[in-house]
Amino acid sequence: MDPKQPTKFAPGAVAYEVNSPLWSDRADKERAFFLPKDGKVHVLDCAKEPDACRVGPQDTGRFVFPVGTVMVKSFGFDGKVVETRLFVHFDAATWVGYAYQWNEGQTEATIVDARGQQVDFSTGTRTVHWAYPSRDDCMQCHAAWAGSTLGPEMRQLNRVVGGQNQIDRFAKAGLFDEAPKAPYQQALATPYAGSWGPASDSASLEQKARSYLHANCAFCHRPDGNFPNFDIRDGVALADSTTCNATPNRGDVDVPGAMIITPGSHMKSTMWLRMKDLRERIRMPNFASFVVDDDALKVVGDWIDSISACPEP
Repeated sequence: MDPKQPTKFAPGAVAYEVNSPLWSDRADKERAFFLPKDGKVHVLDCAKEPDACRVGPQDTGRFVFPVGTVMVKSFGFDGKVVETRLFVHFDAATWVGYAYQWNEGQTEATIVDARGQQVDFSTGTRTVHWAYPSRDDCMQCHAAWAGSTLGPEMRQLNRVVGGQNQIDRFAKAGLFDEAPKAPYQQALATPYAGSWGPASDSASLEQKARSYLHANCAFCHRPDGNFPNFDIRDGVALADSTTCNATPNRGDVDVPGAMIITPGSHMKSTMWLRMKDLRERIRMPNFASFVVDDDALKVVGDWIDSISACPEP
């Protein structure tokens, strides 16, 4: 952080935005990364590097960061920062996440105990309940199979910020070991409007829903992830995702006969029911979230309702 402006990122930060944000209980977010001296970003190309894409070409476009990289993300409400997270690439096999708790005066952030913590944070106009993740929580999502870093990938960062495409800006700054060639991988749709900008009006309902699921669910729900029974990555056809009329392996969320996706009925689809339910071990995402994402419920629910029948694989 900048010693002169403690809540701001230090000089040298490479700021970025994403097309489809990870849900964080309506917090405003700022994101950046710091590369080590002479460090370069590699963009994964599954056609050229099949050994690096064990579960199919959908991982094409993932950013692979050099050892020494530090990812930084700040979370805030009403102009105040409640948390800054660091994600540090120590060696080829190791990333570690650290949470820092800001005081209400915004003068200092203190590292949170490895077990995590929950607080009620005053912004001056309201009190926000906030959960700082444990070290283990960080790695549940930021796992090696998901690429460790979750947002930085071509489909997420192919976005115009300040009048310039971010990928063009990174290439001009010499951040890549080999600059990607235009046209870039198709950008994820922005599923609904927020502080990050308007929804992608030209995108279909399915594109918006699948974009949200890719950003918020696919790092675990993939063939090599924590929940490998279905695959909801962008680019995996619905017919191949093992979701439509598929029996959930962790219960029906108190709705007898519910499937992961029941065509035409979001109320009988555990994918939607778990997004709405705040009970521990039922809620998805399954920790560190205490607020339902109503906009996402609408997008995903409308998409499920629009599915007339499961497509043939």
